[in-house]
Amino acid sequence: MADALVIGAGPAGLIAARTIAEHNFSVTVFEEHEQIGVPNHCAGLLSIEGLKRLGVEPDSSYIQNTISGGRIYSPDGTCIEIRDSKTRAYVVDRARLDKLLSVQAENAGATLCMGTRVKSLNIENGSISGVTTTKLSVNGRITLDAEGPSRRLLKNAHLIKNKIQPLIGINVEAEAEIDSGIVELWFKKEYSKGLFAWVIPIGEKSVRIGLATRDGEAHSNLLKFIRRRFGDIKLGKIHTGLVLTDGPLPRTSFGGLLLVGDAAGHVKPTTGGGVIMGGLCSRQAGLTAVKLLEDNDFSETYTRRYDAVWRRKYEAEFTSMLKIRQFADNLGDQSIDHAFHAVKEENFNSILTDLIKNGDMDLQGEVIKKALLNPRVAALLLKVAGRYALSELVGLVNV
Repeated sequence: MADALVIGAGPAGLIAARTIAEHNFSVTVFEEHEQIGVPNHCAGLLSIEGLKRLGVEPDSSYIQNTISGGRIYSPDGTCIEIRDSKTRAYVVDRARLDKLLSVQAENAGATLCMGTRVKSLNIENGSISGVTTTKLSVNGRITLDAEGPSRRLLKNAHLIKNKIQPLIGINVEAEAEIDSGIVELWFKKEYSKGLFAWVIPIGEKSVRIGLATRDGEAHSNLLKFIRRRFGDIKLGKIHTGLVLTDGPLPRTSFGGLLLVGDAAGHVKPTTGGGVIMGGLCSRQAGLTAVKLLEDNDFSETYTRRYDAVWRRKYEAEFTSMLKIRQFADNLGDQSIDHAFHAVKEENFNSILTDLIKNGDMDLQGEVIKKALLNPRVAALLLKVAGRYALSELVGLVNV
C-alpha cells in the first residue's frame, strides 16, 4: 500500500507525484509502457514561461531548438508573419523531457512501476480505494488518474459520461530545410478539421510536421499536406495520438480520486497543448493530495477542494480559450481567408505583433480580452463572423 497512487507517467502524473513525494508521502506511479515518454506523439513546442512555472530548468538534454516567431497560413495560402525580438518557446524532445520529470519524481521519493497497465479502479463504499493492474491489486489512500485523453478507466468505472470524441493527432519528423526560428501553422479543413496543421523546425534541416483532425483521415491528410508543402521528402516514423480541445470536465474529483492532465481536460482548447496547463493543475492536485493525506480525509466533500483551487486559478483561462475554439470551429475556410485578407489589407500586423509580444502562450485570457477590446479587431470579427458570433466573444471581457 502507498499513500498515493498515480496512473500514468506523463508530465501531469509525474509532476503530481513529485509534488506529493516532496512532502514525504509514499507515491507509486504506474506506467503501461516500458519506457518513459514512449511513444512520443507530442508536437513538442513549449513556452519558456510555462516551463518556468512548472519548475523545469532549461537544459540542452531535452531542448532541440528555440522559436521566436511564426507564420500563419489561411486556406488559400495567404500568410501572416509575426516575429519577436526574443525567444518565446522551446522545441523539445518530449521523451527526454518526460525522463527528466521522472528523475525529479524519483529523486523526491516516488516509485515508478514501468510496464504495468492499470486495468481498473477499485471502488469500495462509493470511493476509490486503489487500482488493479495487470500484475496485482494495490491499495492507496488517494489515487490520481493521469491516464490521458482516452479516459478508459473513468468510463469503465461509470464516473463520467463524456461523449465528446477527441481529435486524432498525428506527427512525423522529416528532413527538410526551413527557417529554423519560425513555426508554421496552416488552417485548412481539408487537412485539419477542428484545429490546424503545423511545421515545427527541430533544426536547420529537420522538421516536425503534424496536424489534428476530426474527420478520421489523419494519416492521408498528413501525407497530402506534406506533399503540397514540401513535395517528396524523407519521413521518419509516424506517431498518432488523441488531442482534446473541449476544455475541462465538469467534475475532476471524486471520493478518493483526483483527475489530472488530459484525463481532467486540462488542455488548451486553442491549440490542444496540455503539458503546461496540465502541469500547473496537476501541481495543485498534488498539493491537494498532500492536504488530504495530512488530514486523512478522502471523502468526496473533501476532494472537491481540488476543483475549487484549480478553477479559482485557471477556469477563466480555459473558458476564454474554449470560446475562441468554438468561434474558430464555426468559421468556414472562406471566412478564414476573408479574415486574413482583411488583416493584410488593413495593416493589422502592428496590432498582432503587439498582442503576441505582450501575450502569454499558456495563460491566454488577458491577450484575448485585450484583442476584443480593440475597436479595429472587433470590427474585423464583426465583418468576418457576424454580430451574434461577436457578441458571444465579447462576453469574455467580463469573465
